[in-house]
Amino acid sequence: MAGFFKKYPALIIFIGAGILLTVVFVFYEVMYNRQNRKQQKAYEELNQSAWITEIDTAGNEENDEEEQARKEERAKLKAFLEEGDNDAKYRKILFSHPNFESYLEINQDVVGYILIPDTKIDYPVLWNETEDNYYLKRNIDGSAGYPGCIYVQNINESDFSDAVTVLYGHNMMDGTMFGQLGSLYRKQDFREEHPYIFLYKKDAVCVYELVAATTYSDDHLFAPYFEKDGEDNFFFTELPENAASDTYERMKEYGDKNAYFKENAEIGDQDKLIILSTCYGDRRRFVVTGRLLFSKAF
Repeated sequence: MAGFFKKYPALIIFIGAGILLTVVFVFYEVMYNRQNRKQQKAYEELNQSAWITEIDTAGNEENDEEEQARKEERAKLKAFLEEGDNDAKYRKILFSHPNFESYLEINQDVVGYILIPDTKIDYPVLWNETEDNYYLKRNIDGSAGYPGCIYVQNINESDFSDAVTVLYGHNMMDGTMFGQLGSLYRKQDFREEHPYIFLYKKDAVCVYELVAATTYSDDHLFAPYFEKDGEDNFFFTELPENAASDTYERMKEYGDKNAYFKENAEIGDQDKLIILSTCYGDRRRFVVTGRLLFSKAF
């Protein structure tokens, strides 16, 4: 055996390195999966106990003394529920909401909640005032590591009032976080059966219609709105008035032959979009875009 080692030292080193890398990889996978399962269990337990069901007052519109905006909201809600089977499918979603106090007790950076029916996308949304990608590798309880959180960078407002708001999440191998975006929204039947995305703010639920699902480069979606300072450092300025239409057109121009864009969906400067974004292959991202239809106050 000693003679074999002397005769083939390079082979022995190669085999040893391979064994070491295998051990490291297995260890990483075990810890990665354990951490992810722990965080998902925490989300599920919190989800089960942190929702509030409202009293349905939709039938009392004639007694509503709210201002005109409230009346318009009621009209849009009524029209939405009367369309197809929306009442049966979405009434519970529209007349319940997260108890944000429960989430804020854990983390004051919780600013919203994203929900897509029949998927694993059912998470609080976080926003950190001082660091753009703070929750890329931090969990809702503050622990470091995966799966991180669904989060919005602080170049966006925390109240989802921008013309375009981008939500980021990891493309997890088990489909959690934003790991299902590419696999589901590439399918026509799924898109047809799930045309809405629901985003809860602290005082309202926002209903978005699906208008696009496509790949995009890993360039920042707001790249045209960054400028350079005197030392060639990039900094964000502000979203222009045409941010919604401009961002939508750039996604269309990217050239994904399997992309979905809603037919005749003309995005105007008055529209508000949310874009769900996750890594997707080499130097690409998968982005799912929703256009705000209406919001319903709690």
